[in-house]
Order: sequence, then structure tokens, then C-alpha cells
Amino acid sequence: MKSNILKIFATLFLSISFLQTVKAGFPVGNGRWLLSPTYTRYFADGYWDNTGIFNNFENKGRYQSDYFGLYGGIGIGRDVDLVFNIPFVQQRYLENGQIQESLQAVGDITVGLSYFLNHFDYYKHLSITGSLIFPAYPSIEQTYLLPGFNSTGGEIKMGLAGTNTNTLKDTYYDVEAGIRTYFNAGGPTMFFANATLGVPFNEDWKLSGTFNLVSSNSSTGFLTPTNIFINRDFSYLRGNISLGRRINRNITWFASIFRDFTGRSIGQGQGFSTYMVFKF
Repeated sequence: MKSNILKIFATLFLSISFLQTVKAGFPVGNGRWLLSPTYTRYFADGYWDNTGIFNNFENKGRYQSDYFGLYGGIGIGRDVDLVFNIPFVQQRYLENGQIQESLQAVGDITVGLSYFLNHFDYYKHLSITGSLIFPAYPSIEQTYLLPGFNSTGGEIKMGLAGTNTNTLKDTYYDVEAGIRTYFNAGGPTMFFANATLGVPFNEDWKLSGTFNLVSSNSSTGFLTPTNIFINRDFSYLRGNISLGRRINRNITWFASIFRDFTGRSIGQGQGFSTYMVFKF
């Protein structure tokens, strides 16, 4: 394969891992905590090149990733939550049904603080979240299956979440936008935006749709000084449909499917996810 195609693989897991960490929403509550274990299956049979044209992988190539994550939030004050995300991933690349490369590793651990800015409306929550990113794996070798950028980093985002009481009554929304950057040579710096609209069927069932937009840029472009297989310059638009079922007042189960609609220098991915939300 050409080196630029190998770089595509490096971004496949990074894109699904990023999806799991950009969470916003409602405050946890002082003295309360939230845990959300997640499983995601992600796969891609082709990629978009740097002009946005789709190509199939050679020799019936297929990338596959199994993501296991634990997201959590702890209310440490009326307006402040401690949030974190710990990922573990299994990755495989196959050609003609045979495994060519595989990797199992803990990914980038994210720890941050969310501060809720408004008290004037019980049905709306405006927040700002700052997080630090720590790689939990040894130095990346020259391989194109990667658990992260092998760099510390930081992220800041603004979020607005709430419930509609008039127009589209009882529907809920969660909108956020932010920037993430890594502190090694070439970054990258990522701009992202996410928008969710949910519709409850009754007190126990809800349906939601989400769009995720990520644009990653680097001063080195497609060239990475520290690892020739890492692509830091890519973008994608992803759609997600999720169904939620409340088990009781403390536990909710979700199942979702997702697909990438368009992109640049990244694989065309799709898959499914299931996760639980425990609140205490």
C-alpha cells in the first residue's frame, strides 16, 4: 500500500475514540456521580482521499475496531463536575479475510472539569469544560494501528443542553463546540461540533439523532516528524441514531448506530454502540 493509505488507518481509531469523549449535557449534581460503560464496534471497507474521493481498500481490505470505554462524572460542587474517560481498544486490519495487523491497548485518558454557568433556568444548562489528555501506552512504534497521538493534550468546549417546554414540547437538545490540541510537534489541532435532538416516546423510551463534525489540522500537513504513519490532517461528518430505555430512576440503557457521511483523508466508517448510564 502507499504510505498515504497507511496514514488513513492511523486516524480510524482516533476518530471513534474522539467520538466517545466529547460529552456534554446536564450537571451531575453536588455529591452525586455518574458512570457510563460503553462498547462500540467500528468498521471500514474504504476511505476518502485528501480530495474527498472514496476508494475501497485493496485486496478486500477491512479495518475493524472494538472499543471499550468508561466515562464518568462526579459532582464536586453545585456548579462543578469532575469528568473522565478511560478507553481500551482492540484493532485489526484484514485483507482477503486474513489479519495483517492487530493491536490491543489502553488509549488516551481524558480528565477535566465542567463548570455550569447559569442558574436562571432549570430547563437549560450552559457549560464550559476544560480537559487534559494523557497517553496511557508506551511510545508508538512505526505502525499504522495506533491508540492515540502519543502526546499529552488539552481540550476546551462550550455546551448548551436543555429541554423544550413550548415549541417541540418535551424534546431535548445537546449542542457543543470546542477545540482540542496535542502538545507535540505538528499537533494536531482539532475543531469539533456536535448537535443532538431527542424525542421521548414516554417516561421510559426516547429516540435521538446526533451529527458530529471534526476537522483536524496540523502545521506539518500530511507529514508527521515523530511517526510517518500518523495522519494529523483530516475531517469527517458522522450521523448517529440512538434509542434509550430507562430501566429505573438510576439506570438507562442506550443502543445506537452510526455512519460517516463525508470525509477527507480518513476511512469511511460505520458501526454500532451500546452503553449504560448509572446515576447515584
